[in-house]
Amino acid sequence: MNFKYLSGAFFLGIVLLGVLIVFLFFTTTVETGNVGVITNFGKVTGQVLDSGWHIVGPIDHVTEISIRTITTQTDATCFSKDLQDVTIALAVQTRITKENATQIYQNFGVEYMSQATPKILDALKAETARYDAAEIIANRDKIRSEALKAAQERLANFVDVQDLSIVNVAFSADYAKAIEAKQVAQQRAEQAKYELQQAQVEAEKKVASAKGEAEAISIRGDALAKNPAVIELELINKWDGKSPDTLVTSGASGAGSIILPINHK
Repeated sequence: MNFKYLSGAFFLGIVLLGVLIVFLFFTTTVETGNVGVITNFGKVTGQVLDSGWHIVGPIDHVTEISIRTITTQTDATCFSKDLQDVTIALAVQTRITKENATQIYQNFGVEYMSQATPKILDALKAETARYDAAEIIANRDKIRSEALKAAQERLANFVDVQDLSIVNVAFSADYAKAIEAKQVAQQRAEQAKYELQQAQVEAEKKVASAKGEAEAISIRGDALAKNPAVIELELINKWDGKSPDTLVTSGASGAGSIILPINHK
């Protein structure tokens, strides 16, 4: 037997076994978009691994934490300045960085958003309370902007709040009914106002027409009083070219008018 050959094969086997053991027990892979926080027997070491393949110690345990931007949506029950219930559906975009991943994991674990979300909602509620319920929808973008700034200040050096979006604003059923009743009343008031304006216009037209007719009658009366020949002129203008069938003449001593038939030949 070739002992030299056997010893070489044995040595190679030992090496391969060692490599296999290292590969199985002393390496780890961190997924893309995550970082790996290393702990030894539950204690955070402060060492953070980037995404990719790494060799770790025999007692190292790696916990992956996402550093991608994540979006969470939650409903916030708020109160307006006039103490109306307002339910706001809020979408929050947040992320953590590699630099603060160790501290966040040490203090809050992987469920760190359970600590961050209440602070974000408190910022939103504080802004909502500055407006009456009727003003909230009209100022929703301003509320969003101010709440974002407040949330970023409250969560500085913790979670990076990148954006807030107010998805929906809903009021209580009683307040919604009150708004609807108010809108109906306003519409009716506008309709009544319109109808009143129309009536006033029609009345003004009638007054103007009556005034014009009265003035015309007055002018004609004055003209007849000053110049009786105007009557003859109107008769001429209105004559249809046919001979009249009757003749109107004055009675004796001006005792009334007499209508005499005219016999045409």
